[in-house]
Amino acid sequence: MTVGILFLILGAIVFVFLKNENSTNNTKHYDDYETDYSSTIDYSPEHEKGEAFEKYVVQKFSRNLFKVKEWRGDKFVNGQYAETTTYPDLTLEFNFRDATQTFAVECKYRSDYYRDGIEWCKPYQLDNYRHYAQRFRIPVFVVIGVGYSPYEPDELYVIPLKALHQTFVSRSFLKHYQKYNFQESNFYFDPQSLSLR
Repeated sequence: MTVGILFLILGAIVFVFLKNENSTNNTKHYDDYETDYSSTIDYSPEHEKGEAFEKYVVQKFSRNLFKVKEWRGDKFVNGQYAETTTYPDLTLEFNFRDATQTFAVECKYRSDYYRDGIEWCKPYQLDNYRHYAQRFRIPVFVVIGVGYSPYEPDELYVIPLKALHQTFVSRSFLKHYQKYNFQESNFYFDPQSLSLR
């Protein structure tokens, strides 16, 4: 009887030991994974402002006339990203009577001017947008908001990509493309001239 109790106690100790050993080896902590999930989405204040401005711009397209076909996000991990990440932020389709036209919009928000102008993009981005316009044969527009907040900018400019030859644009250049009364009015697309106002 004493030997039987001894075997039961010994068996229980071995069982508990083996169970703990297996659970320790099989448990992976968050830090054990090599993937850096924090780099999949940009949480910087600039990214948040950009996203807020995109939402503002989307609301300026009447649902009766425009359909948002694509709205791209800037997700990446360890230098890997989808090809569409390099495309303009939005692809929209204009529909009115017999007229249907697809076009793209890149949204840029800046809190203020710098040296009496704005650097609206980097050179490689300008190349990407031009390549996109040629590849898909659709007009591309750049909507720039300046001042106050991305939810309610002080000034708004709508510029056809074909008019942008540099990444830095002066305030005097922007004045040619200023949208006045934009707080009260939506965007208008002219299918004949392929212009956005």
